[in-house]
Amino acid sequence: MASAVLVVVLSIVFQGGAPPLYWQGQEISDAQAVLARAEALTRSVARAYEGTVAPAGKCWFVLRNASTRDVEDRVYCGPAYLPWSSSGDPWLAYRLSATSAGSKERLWVPAKPLPSSTVALPAGEVLRRPGGGAPPSGAGGLRLPVVPRQRPGWGGLLEAPPAGLSPAPVGDVMVDWGATYRLVAYGFAQWLPVGLDRAALRSSSWPPHFERAAAQLLLPPRGERFVVAELAVSPGEDAGAVPARANGKGGPDRDEPLLQVKAGLSSLTLPFASGADVTVAGVVPAGSRPYLEVEDKGLTQTVSLANGKLGPAPAVLSRLGTDERLSVSGSLGGARVRLWDASLVWFAGSDGGTVPPSFGEAYLQVLATVSPAGAPLSASNFKLLLPGGQVAGAVALPDSQRQALVAGFLVPASFSYGTVVVSASGRSLRAPVHFE
Repeated sequence: MASAVLVVVLSIVFQGGAPPLYWQGQEISDAQAVLARAEALTRSVARAYEGTVAPAGKCWFVLRNASTRDVEDRVYCGPAYLPWSSSGDPWLAYRLSATSAGSKERLWVPAKPLPSSTVALPAGEVLRRPGGGAPPSGAGGLRLPVVPRQRPGWGGLLEAPPAGLSPAPVGDVMVDWGATYRLVAYGFAQWLPVGLDRAALRSSSWPPHFERAAAQLLLPPRGERFVVAELAVSPGEDAGAVPARANGKGGPDRDEPLLQVKAGLSSLTLPFASGADVTVAGVVPAGSRPYLEVEDKGLTQTVSLANGKLGPAPAVLSRLGTDERLSVSGSLGGARVRLWDASLVWFAGSDGGTVPPSFGEAYLQVLATVSPAGAPLSASNFKLLLPGGQVAGAVALPDSQRQALVAGFLVPASFSYGTVVVSASGRSLRAPVHFE
């Protein structure tokens, strides 16, 4: 358990025929086989993660003190180092479990060490093997392994997400114009398997005199760590041409959002990500709380990569009604009026320059043409009838192209049904609008 102390120190040498070892008062059925399995696992861990094990490295049971024969719930193996180990911490720890085997206890060693790095053995406890002997002092001359490190400021796409990410606690992450980015999983990593990203290996900083042709893993720059986000990408809410004010430098048909990982004062730009599933990664300062930022056509949205929490963002960007395309026309006060478009929008008006006062609202934007031009009809002639009997008035939204009368109704982003009414000279046009 988390409160268990995973450190031990050796202080005694057992000479000659050592007495049997016990687990909670029951003799252990095959103590030597338990240690042999742990030693095999240690060699396997070292091979998998480019670690090193001393040639005479062995595993040891832990006794609370020299006067007891009951072993503790862990074994220590070493000396051994992993690439991210600290010098002076040359031992891997494994948690023990037991099952009954007649009058004795059979112990089991898990496949992975706990914790995932090596630890030191401070004073206080005793290490012991069935045949006696004492482990080496310190690291026994073992040195830390050397592997390539990624360069500072690196960010890129991975071929697949690494194991051990946390599942995201949110649904839709960022509602982009052309795509919706949903956070699937996120987290930090002490290292990345380079098989997930061969381009990252090519851009890494190789240590001097690195003799192998390839490495199995990649470390972050010193003082930094990897942050990873797995994203699912689906179509966004783009309902047509994006308003001019929201376009920024991109045209209405271009969807290349800017993806960035930000942490404190550092910021790194990720390559444009397309496809159904995207995994992005970057290096950030250790101890920072990074977040992923997506910026596209005037809209910036964020999600924390430390806890998966969404930053504030509009609930609706641009959504067309689900009925047939609006087409209602008639004569009002000597003018011919045609209602031809209704949409829920965040950037309202033809220039996209009008936005609701809060993220939980949207504008129901209705476009109308009036002929002859200059007929006395304005947004004040529009109203919205809501299902509960409420009536909402319209505001005039900008029409920089002078092609339409643009009426806007401020509604909740969850708006689903209503009837737009245009009245003049005792006559009215009615147009139901429906959204899902």
